[in-house]
Amino acid sequence: MRSRIAVLVFFGGPAALVAFAVSLRTAGVVDSHATIEERVLEFRGEAASAAATEGVDLPLLLAVACVESSGRPDAVSRAGAVGLLQLLPPTAEEMAAEAGEGEPDLMNPATSFRLGARYLRRQLDAFSDRAAAKELALCAYNAGPGAVASWIRQDPPDPEATTLGSWIPESYGETRAFVRRVTDWEARWRARLAEER
Repeated sequence: MRSRIAVLVFFGGPAALVAFAVSLRTAGVVDSHATIEERVLEFRGEAASAAATEGVDLPLLLAVACVESSGRPDAVSRAGAVGLLQLLPPTAEEMAAEAGEGEPDLMNPATSFRLGARYLRRQLDAFSDRAAAKELALCAYNAGPGAVASWIRQDPPDPEATTLGSWIPESYGETRAFVRRVTDWEARWRARLAEER
């Protein structure tokens, strides 16, 4: 493994090493479920406050943080999404401006949870009258509301579909995986939080 990393740094430079690390983390090689869970738990207070303020279920919000950033407040994606909830800066600025807030610091866990919860609430509200509303909202969080609106026009989701998110276009494989992973994490958080009551 060390020789592979050395070759990667020599031929590809630091950017290649970062890409290699991201791909390892994405493949689940670096962070176990337990590691991610404990990391996210460090920000449970911030998450609970944001969930209550924005009207989002806490298990769902924690699940999105697990999938989006593996609980890393300093995470930055290749697309430029930042923080625990992986918001793009223009989206975060829009969410902040709606509440009369200033320039958001997306690496601040409280800010990331608050604005991420606000954006997720917007998506939940937008699809609340549809079958598979929560899954559609998660798709919109990941792929953008415009993409989801176009799917609905072409092929509305089947609430009886046996496979979660099977109606998501194949060209959006990352979004399919995102919805499944968030749903799995949400069930895990729901069970853990219920045990603590």
